[in-house]
Amino acid sequence: MAGRGRVTVRIGGGLGNQLFQYATARRLALHSGVPLTIDHLSGFARDFYKRRYLLDRFNIAGDTIRPSASYVSLWGRLRGQIQARSNASRPLEERSYLREGVDHFEPRILDLKVTRPIYLEGYWQYERYFSDIRDTLCDELTFRTTHDADNLEVARKIHSVESVCLHVRRLHGVPDTKDAKPVMDASWKHYIEPSYFERAVELVAQRIEKPHFFVFADYPDWAREHIRTPFPTEFITHNGSERDYEDFWLMGQCRHFIVANSTFSWWAAWLARHPRKIVVAPKASIGPDQVLKSAPDSWLQI
Repeated sequence: MAGRGRVTVRIGGGLGNQLFQYATARRLALHSGVPLTIDHLSGFARDFYKRRYLLDRFNIAGDTIRPSASYVSLWGRLRGQIQARSNASRPLEERSYLREGVDHFEPRILDLKVTRPIYLEGYWQYERYFSDIRDTLCDELTFRTTHDADNLEVARKIHSVESVCLHVRRLHGVPDTKDAKPVMDASWKHYIEPSYFERAVELVAQRIEKPHFFVFADYPDWAREHIRTPFPTEFITHNGSERDYEDFWLMGQCRHFIVANSTFSWWAAWLARHPRKIVVAPKASIGPDQVLKSAPDSWLQI
């Protein structure tokens, strides 16, 4: 395979981040007409939150990497650091290791033609990296696994009403709660205030009749205390954190969306194919990644 084009992408983080990484790499591989390889190992060996690879539950394209070709070992990590640094000053089209740089969209990637093996590392949280292959991604990012009776029953109910997915992501926002995520920096909180959800519910209710809200949250007890609506509202809690991908599937069954400052609900809303869907998103999030800077123009930002 020496000298032949190939795109290899490092997958890491939670499911939403994994989907951004896959989508960007998939578009680059399709644009260049070269194979795609998924590095499902290097990004999880030292994950702070003990997250795991989840894309194998979807009908994605590409082969998974051989352990010896990954950067998971000590030697692999050193090799990756050397390659990333030695490639940083090269012209984009000559790089074999492409690490996402400063926090802005890199338009040159859209026209990049891969003629040699290239490794992608980053988050790539901009819709423009892959928006022109939306139909392909909507087909591929469907579940290959079956769903149990409980989830099928919830999906049936979602389909029977004017369903609105409401996602609440607190992460470090409830530090004294059981199973709270560890805090890397006590000064950093990644959440939005409850008033956002109140305004979002009101906005949705102005546009549809008889909304029925389905609430998904990483801290369900906090959500029950703070999320109140004058409409039918159900809190979906039976899957838990170990099966959050099932929550992701259920979220995508909804007709409309109130997304959090979260790539998880971003993708559930983006992939949903309801032709008249309403999506409400926060204008800004508290935290360093500001993922909703890439909200599509059709979404309502408040």
